[in-house]
Amino acid sequence: MYSDFVQTFFSPQTTGNWFKDLNPLSKLNILLVLAFTALVAQSIAFGVGLCLFYYLLAILIGELKYFNGIFSKLLVTIGVFIILIRQLTVKGTTVLFSLFGWKWTLEGLLNGLQVGSVILGFSGAIILFYASTEMRDLMYALEQKGISHTSSYVILASFQTITDLRASVQTIFESQKARGIEVEGNIFTRAKAFFPVISPLLLGAMASAEEKSIAMDARAFSLDTHHTFLRELRTVPAWEKVLVIALDLCFAALCAAKLAKMLGLW
Repeated sequence: MYSDFVQTFFSPQTTGNWFKDLNPLSKLNILLVLAFTALVAQSIAFGVGLCLFYYLLAILIGELKYFNGIFSKLLVTIGVFIILIRQLTVKGTTVLFSLFGWKWTLEGLLNGLQVGSVILGFSGAIILFYASTEMRDLMYALEQKGISHTSSYVILASFQTITDLRASVQTIFESQKARGIEVEGNIFTRAKAFFPVISPLLLGAMASAEEKSIAMDARAFSLDTHHTFLRELRTVPAWEKVLVIALDLCFAALCAAKLAKMLGLW
């Protein structure tokens, strides 16, 4: 029984989902190609279609709630902001309606939708990558490509610190509320609660940093030797390499066609 448990650490740890089990670098390559394709295409239809594709992919990998929670906020804030800004900066002739003397034009609306679709098409790929990839797997894949374990740890610890601080803030908020300190309300109430919240947060962060440094020293992290890992990534199959190369070639062809069109060669 114990030998079977130990062997699980030497076998690739997969989720059973084809997209999540892709190599982190392959996944990053695929999603970045999609993101930069939105920048190159500069098309409303392509941007909207790409966003719908992200939603479909989020459903297939079981991360719809996480993806939609972030992407929907971007859709509302960035979409509305870009459309308003473009109405102010883009001079159009086709007036759709007038609001308190502010003329909304078709040209400004189309320009805002185009810029917004490009930004959302790029942002969606980044959100989907974080939703489908564990940072420790990404750092391990980068270490296999030659990055130092110190650099990978700094990056991984930075991402983990954000998550830890968010959880710590919520815990401190609940603790201070239980002690009778008002931490919710208007801006003045929140300002008064700033120091009772930030002080234990900073102390906890410093104590956590010391604990991590002691644990790293105990594991001989600073030695310049080959390190062992509790997780193993699966071997990249041939079809995955072909998929990544094919997408890269298609993106290069799109960039070449776009450049030729700009130069009037096509």
